Amino acid sequence: PRSPSTDSFAPASMERAPSLTQERYRMCNILCKPRNGWTLQSFCNANYSAICTQNWRLGYKQTKCVSPYLDFKEKVLMETATVIDSTVSTRGKESPQELDSVTRSFCFKQCQSALEREKEWSLEEVWGLCRNHLTM
Repeated sequence: PRSPSTDSFAPASMERAPSLTQERYRMCNILCKPRNGWTLQSFCNANYSAICTQNWRLGYKQTKCVSPYLDFKEKVLMETATVIDSTVSTRGKESPQELDSVTRSFCFKQCQSALEREKEWSLEEVWGLCRNHLTM
């Protein structure tokens, strides 16, 4: 088992998490698929500063989000308010960003088993992951 004091991916203890657009996130699916275009830092910066609009399609809620960092789209399970996929918008821009070493490390440590890959991270867990990766 990992020790929270030495694991940079551990949730913040007793710290109130800032709000996000949804309640839960499948972080392994979002961050570890290179086609999605995220790094840990870009995900954290964009999601904590984004404004999103919503529409419904084929049983999913889809959101289009804009932030000072980048624009992105989310696919959300309506029943559980869980983001199951999130993709950086690259229309008219360069191709998606490669996974950096911090993001690769997260994927290697947190997303090995099928159970870990499908885990739905709570707001507090996402904040625990992001609090050290925000650009101030």
